[in-house]
Parts: sequence; structure tokens; C-alpha cells
Amino acid sequence: MSRRERLTAVRTPAYAARPVDRLDGRVAIVTGGASGIGAATVRRFAAEGARVICADVDDERGERLAAEVGARVAYRHTDVSSLADIEATVAFAVERFGGLDVMHNNAVWSGGGYVGELDPEIWDRSLAVMLNGVFYGMRAAIPALLAQGGGSLITTASVEAFFGEIMSAPYNTAKAGVVNLTRTVAMEYGRRKIRANCICPGVVDTPLFARVLSLGLVTREQIERDHALGRILAPEEIANVALFLASDESSAITGAAIVADGGLTCGLHLTGFPPYGS
Repeated sequence: MSRRERLTAVRTPAYAARPVDRLDGRVAIVTGGASGIGAATVRRFAAEGARVICADVDDERGERLAAEVGARVAYRHTDVSSLADIEATVAFAVERFGGLDVMHNNAVWSGGGYVGELDPEIWDRSLAVMLNGVFYGMRAAIPALLAQGGGSLITTASVEAFFGEIMSAPYNTAKAGVVNLTRTVAMEYGRRKIRANCICPGVVDTPLFARVLSLGLVTREQIERDHALGRILAPEEIANVALFLASDESSAITGAAIVADGGLTCGLHLTGFPPYGS
């Protein structure tokens, strides 16, 4: 063995030899699983050995994704604003795959407007999906996770949980709410081996971001410049964070709101100096 090989062997931690399939034998539900971050997470979980329920209201995309990935994925029509629908999806996961270990509450629907003019129906629908839907997902999943001896609850929040944004009151309010809901669940069920965490993405290349661009008020290039990394994030990058939270590698983490935003919120951009290397 060469000196380089010996040094590599010393520096390589023991866990590097573990199997690649980090979710082998586990069952997960991903809501909003037919597109964007949800679809990337369904693919990632399945690639790591999990059996996954892709839960969505977009039947065409959901069924296409399940067919594409194969036997590890089953599609289930699920309206997260309905507790009965969510409970039926959890029961479907238990019946189809034998239990539930991971619940990723990821579904999104949001309208907007200035608060003084905001249509109450838009407010109600937005919170029904992004706040009530997360509560329903947790409420339905917790008994199934307890039956397995514990598990992981993951919620897609946003960096907008920590900031205001013009014409985004429903979205910001819902995302702020699920961060503290997650912390509460982490405290309530940590002794029962259920971990609860949020992912707080920045701008991700999803259908929701495409809607923002379609308004014509800002360009992709302008948004990219606001990121320390100089680019928009890919859904697969957020799916990697979800994989970490679903796996035993995050066993010490609960009640966290993990920011994964490419450096969008790490500074105020006040000085006017360009980033080093620009």
C-alpha cells in the first residue's frame, strides 16, 4: 500500500463502507410528489431503497412518475387540505408497503395580493394546503410512525418563513407557521423516537418559480445575482437534504429549520461590492 493509500485509509471514516441504500426497507409518503421538489424527492428516496407513495392531485404527472420509477413507487390521489384524504393515503401506504417511516409534507398552493385587497378565498385556500395540510399530514402520520417505533417528519418550508415579501402574505404566513409547528412536534414526540424537521429552500427551479418569472417583474438573471452561489437551485439539491433528514445520518437533528438557499439570505447586498471572483 502506498503512502497516499495509507493516508486515505486513515482519513476515511468507518461509515463510508456502509451500504449506499440509505433508506433500504423504509416506506415514505411525499405530498406534492408529482413535480418540482416533490418529484425529485420521490426519485431520490426510491433510488436509496425506499418504497414511496407519491401523493398529489395531479393524476397525470403522478401516475407518469410512478410508471417511470417502477415498483418502488405508487401514486395516490391526495388532497392535503382534506384530513380524510391524508388519512386514507397513510392507510394506503401501510396496506401497500407494510408501514410508514417517513412523511414529507411538501405540497404547495399559494395565491397572493396586497393584504388590504387580498381575496379571503385565496388566503383560505393557501393556508388549507400549506399549513392545515401539514398539520393533517403530521396528525395522520404520527400514529403510523409510532407503530413502527419512530420515524421522520419532514416539511418543506421556505426562507420566506423568516422574512416578509410583498404580495406573499399567505405563503409567508403558512411557511412561518409550519416552522413552529415542526418545533412543537419535535418536542412532543422526541422521546417516542419521532424526529421532525423543516427544509427552508430559497429559489428553486420549479413550476412555482416559473409562475413568478411569468409575471415579468424580475428576470432569472437578477435573481441569480442575489445568490452567493450565483445560480438558482435545482429540485434535486433540496431532495438531497430531504434524504439526509429521512436517513439515520441525521439522527441528532430534530426541531430544525435547515436553510438550503444557495446563499440567498446570507447577506444584505448593501455595499455594492461584487463577489470575489466575479
